Order: sequence, then C-alpha cells, then structure tokens
Amino acid sequence: MPDLSEYNAKRDPARTPEPFGQVGGPAGRSGAELTSSDRPAGDRFVVQEHHARRLHYDVRFERDGVLVCWAVPRGLPDKPGAPRLAVHTEDHPLEYLEFHGEIPAGEYGGGSMTIWDSGRYETEKWSDSEVAVTLHGERVSGRFVFFKPDRDGRNDHEEKDWLVQRRKTDTAAPPRDASAQSPRVTVGGRSLRLSNLDKELYPDVPKASVVDYYARVADTLLPHLAGRPLTLRRFPDGISAPSFYEKNAGAKAPEWLRSVTVPTPGSSRGSATANFVVVEELATLVYLANLAVLELHVPQWRVDEDDRVQPPDELVFDLDPGEGTTVVDCARIAERVREVLAADGLAPCPKTSGSKGMQVSAAVRVDDPGRTSTYAKAVAELLARETPRRVTSIMAKDRRRGKIFVDWSQNNTAKTTVAPYSLRARAANGAPTVSTPLTWDEVEAAREVRELTFSPADVLARVEAHGDLYAAALGEGVTRPELPEAPSAG
Repeated sequence: MPDLSEYNAKRDPARTPEPFGQVGGPAGRSGAELTSSDRPAGDRFVVQEHHARRLHYDVRFERDGVLVCWAVPRGLPDKPGAPRLAVHTEDHPLEYLEFHGEIPAGEYGGGSMTIWDSGRYETEKWSDSEVAVTLHGERVSGRFVFFKPDRDGRNDHEEKDWLVQRRKTDTAAPPRDASAQSPRVTVGGRSLRLSNLDKELYPDVPKASVVDYYARVADTLLPHLAGRPLTLRRFPDGISAPSFYEKNAGAKAPEWLRSVTVPTPGSSRGSATANFVVVEELATLVYLANLAVLELHVPQWRVDEDDRVQPPDELVFDLDPGEGTTVVDCARIAERVREVLAADGLAPCPKTSGSKGMQVSAAVRVDDPGRTSTYAKAVAELLARETPRRVTSIMAKDRRRGKIFVDWSQNNTAKTTVAPYSLRARAANGAPTVSTPLTWDEVEAAREVRELTFSPADVLARVEAHGDLYAAALGEGVTRPELPEAPSAG
C-alpha cells in the first residue's frame, strides 16, 4: 500500500524545502479517499542527482499516487551486464517529481539535489520482489529490471538492498527509426549522442528544430554567453508540461564542458555555491538543446579564464508590462530609457524579451559590483517621477496595473536575464518565440504586438541581413564608459 508516513517522519517541514504532499498529489483526492482500484498507477519517472554524504542517483516511479523510490549509488547501468546496487527507500510524494534544490546539512538526505533526467515509463512487471520497466527519458532510455537478490534460496521481502540491471532491448521492429532519433554526431570535434529528436517541445515543433536553431544562431549567440555562468530552464516534456531551472552542470556532464563554481547568495534553496555551465562553444549549446534546455538566462557579469568573478560589464533594464499594457507600451518607455542613458555617454540597445516585455542593455565599466543596481534604480525612479501614471519602479504586482514596471533589480549580481537570441517557452503564430534584438527605428515605429514578435526563422533571417544588432551590449564599436552613480538627467 502506498504510504508517506515514513517520509513525513524523517523530515521537518520547518527545516527542509522538500515537498510535503499527500497520497495522490495535490490535485487528487487524499489517500484515505482513494482505493487501490481507482487510484491511477501513473507513468512518470524522475532521476535525481543527489550529493548527500555520498553521490548517488535517486530513481523514482509514479505508482498508486506516490513515488516508489530506489537510491542507486552508481547510477542506472549504461549497458546490459552486471547488476548494480539499488537501495529501496521510502515512498515520496508526487511533488518530488519536480523537486530540486539544497536540503540543509544535518537534515535527512542533506545535500544538493538536481533533476538529472525525467520522462515516461512503461511497466512490464510490478511485484513485491521485481519491477521491470522501459524508460523513455532525455538521457536514459531502455529496459531495466529492479529485483531482490535471492540469498541462500530465500527472498526476504523486507530487505531494502535490491539490484538493478539493464536488459537488452527487444529486437522487434520499433515504431520509429531509432537510429535517426538518437544519432551520434561530432560537433566541433566533440562527440555527442542526441536523443528523442522527434519529441514535441512546442506544438508541432520537435526537439530537432530546437537543436537546429541553436546550432545555426550559435556564431551570433556565443559571444553573449562567453564567460557568463548560465541558469538553464529545461522542458523535458515540452512547454505544455512542468519545467525547472537548473544551475548545476551535473556530475555526468561531459568532461570537456566548462563549468565554474561561484557563490549563490540569497539562494531560495539555501545553497552557498553552484557549479554553473559556461557556454563557450557550439558543442555545449547543442548538448544543452538536446537536454530540452529552451531558455538561457545570464548574469550581467562574467568570470575570467581563472574562474574569478569579474565586476558587471553590462547594464540592463527589464521592461515588464502590467495588466492592461503590452510590449508596445514597453517600446515607448524604452525610448525614454535610451534618452537618459545616451545623456551619460552610454550606447543602449533594445531587444524583445520573447515573452511579454522588452530589455534595454548597455556596455559599462564599473569597479563596484553594486554600481549598476544603484544607477539603474535611480533611472527607474526618475522615469516613475516624470510619468507616474505610465511607469512604476516598484515590484509589487498591485502597483503595476496599467503601467510598465522598469525592473532595475535585474542588475543585482545574484539575478539573471534572458540572453539575446534565446528561445522562450511561448509560441505565437505556430512557432516558438525568441528574445530578439531590435533597431531603434523598429522600436519607434512599433504600434502592434505582432511587429515585436519573432520566430526562429525570423531571427535567422535578421542575423543574415543585419548581423548582431545587440553587439553594442558587448562593447563592440562603442565606448565603454565608466558608469556614474546617478543619471545626469535627474
């Protein structure tokens, strides 16, 4: 019988960010109301990389309103052969399918936990001593059997030490060309295995199209990512399914992939540091796209070749439309931001967020990491004073109605903003949307939302015609001035 009592007894909700659900999950009836016959078996699974006292991988299957779990010290086997230890642990609530973060030291399972893979599974057999399943994930696919070892002719059903073994795949003809969907490719001298390329990540848009877009825009995108620790937003089952933000590169990332460990002050999960991916080559971009990373979020600072954090080199204003306004209203405010920044010798460049709003960025030079936030806040408050009915510099949602929120706080070194040319988890006119650099002529002329909505095909055509319209944010072709403490226009 599914039971969360052991899970709950081992954890204190006041001390751990882990979820505390009920049998059946938050959307269903409680375990007391559901019978075994009407409780759905479920078909989701998750593999979580767990840096506790020792690194291991938690494999969890949705079953009868809970997650049935095994801790696998060496991870699931890559190929058929000798079985590996899999320790059967207590049932977990369904909310754990999406959990990632830092479990405080001293608590049960203390350490960082990230989602390594997730997907769907098919059950071949499920008994008290054997579980045979076929997994369909982003990183792991295939047939696996978890089973209790037979010790001296006895099979002790209370024993928690199970084994897991990968089985050979059935030789029956697959419903699709498996080799075409999981090819091994060489990118910039790096060998990569792509997977599930026909999986739909946007309506009628498969993963193959996402990989193709990022590969084709890479030459223009990579300079904006170089040296910047990335926060990744992954959508393993597409934009209509739950997503999660990933900061840690993961223990099974390729050895050649660059990562850097930097402090994460103010982390909502209590983490002191995280091991971020740094994208500086095409192969890394393709690797991430294959993991269904759709959105790339960057800080306004970089690390140097020795992984040392540098002062911010970019100033950003995130223009967020409140209820009753649109991206066209953001364009009007962007023009005013431009005037203020230009008066201080800055060369601002605009882009759509690819979602609802816009961003305006400029290359800067500062020694004090807090200088960009101080200056940006002063600009936002100046605009709010001048036109209080159109602009607010206050984050509270109830203050934004009918106004554009000039979000200056994105300059905080602990925050990130969507990168130029990044896909967004939105679709318009049958295609994904993209955070797209603009000309100031386009900003001034914009009168309809559709004029500021761009697809991957649109962006690639624009790059072909205009090159990198966001190059000034990199300091290319402009003077990178020292940023004053406050705008001269104030």
